[in-house]
Amino acid sequence: MLVSTLCQAVAGELLQGEPEARFCGVGTDSRQIQPGELFIALRGERFNGHAFVASALAAGAAGAVVSEQVEVAAEDRGKPLVRVADTRQALQQLAQYYRQLFNIPVIGVTGSTGKTTTKDMIAAVLSERWLTLKTAGNFNNEIGLPLTLLKLTSRHQAAVIEMAMRGRGEIAALCQIAQPTLGVITNIGHTHLELLGSQANIARAKAELLEALPPDGVAILNGDDFQVREISRYAPGRVFFYGLEQPAEIMARNIQLLGKDGSRFTVQIAGMTADVHLPIPGVHNVLNALAAVGVGYNLGLTLEEIASGLRKVRLSAMRLQIESGREGLTVINDAYNANPQSMKAALHTLVELADGRRTIAVLGSMFELGAYAGPGHREVGRLAAELGIDYLLTVGELAEQIAAAALEAGLPAERVEAVAKNEDAIVQLQRVLDPQDVVLVKGSRGMKMEEIVRALLA
Repeated sequence: MLVSTLCQAVAGELLQGEPEARFCGVGTDSRQIQPGELFIALRGERFNGHAFVASALAAGAAGAVVSEQVEVAAEDRGKPLVRVADTRQALQQLAQYYRQLFNIPVIGVTGSTGKTTTKDMIAAVLSERWLTLKTAGNFNNEIGLPLTLLKLTSRHQAAVIEMAMRGRGEIAALCQIAQPTLGVITNIGHTHLELLGSQANIARAKAELLEALPPDGVAILNGDDFQVREISRYAPGRVFFYGLEQPAEIMARNIQLLGKDGSRFTVQIAGMTADVHLPIPGVHNVLNALAAVGVGYNLGLTLEEIASGLRKVRLSAMRLQIESGREGLTVINDAYNANPQSMKAALHTLVELADGRRTIAVLGSMFELGAYAGPGHREVGRLAAELGIDYLLTVGELAEQIAAAALEAGLPAERVEAVAKNEDAIVQLQRVLDPQDVVLVKGSRGMKMEEIVRALLA
């Protein structure tokens, strides 16, 4: 892209360098900048990218976008510097401009749980026919989403973009940048209840994705979630529901759970059926896969292509990763994040995968649940007792309520332990683990439960 085009897109002033200069790609981390990329100096509460402009240029950056005075080395004074009022806004404006250059399907994915897994499944399906860009890792916010879109090339034929939010208006802002043509909502849970106050408010915030769709856009929605059905009215175009329980356009029948080998099921859509092998465990992932079926079908893929794509799905890190430890120990690394809905699904998956072996659930506190924090943790504890988990270890103050509820529901005291920190959990696990145990590790992002996983696999 020409620097002159950049200046027009972000209303920037060229301080030095030539308007005819070009850059290829964008970066915001001077440690990872690649030669020829444009460095955008972002500011945050704990960092200021302007302090690293000189090092980014020295590393080969083709130029930089800044909002304050910076010093650069003499040899880099010919490289373009573009000044804007707000570098974060400039990143978003540039991504919005760049997105408009591509006439391709862009699928927006949101929901309280299952966003990343569903995004991975959709991308796997579309990759059967097209080169597909997808959100990497957790690049699903006001910085990560623009950076993802700026990775589009002329070779890409579709993009699957994950959208997160912590309040009203945030998904609308992301949609203004991404301009989705299809929208997927996986469910409405209790995540961010502390910030939004009610599930109805969470649902309304998620509905911003539907409002952003064009009249010829398509909404692919979880029909088993009544709140998702409620907000379907905000979609201006066609709506396709998917589900396991409620009548829907896309359904799964004859579900066989295969433990670590995933599941097999028959998908039904538009009077057609196809057999699917999904290599990811958990019946909740069958539901997520149906969203991918809906996207693929609406974009013209055959059921054979869709089934082939689902057969090749690989999940992102720390999402139901099944890892082998010493002496036959199996670790289910689901440590990326948690809310009551996803934690209960993970407990069911633990029992499914154990297939008679001893089940160990290591569950951390769940954050941002507001008034639902107590009830949400206690629901998980009651389910742990109902499923007969062999040993329940909770980590963190909020998670103590999981342990308390499990005890009240009848799980014997010798099979329940509550500790304060990850290091305490590691010590306790060293005492109680036996070879062949199956261990689930899950908690909110702030709990950093992957520390426990690393210790188990060491």
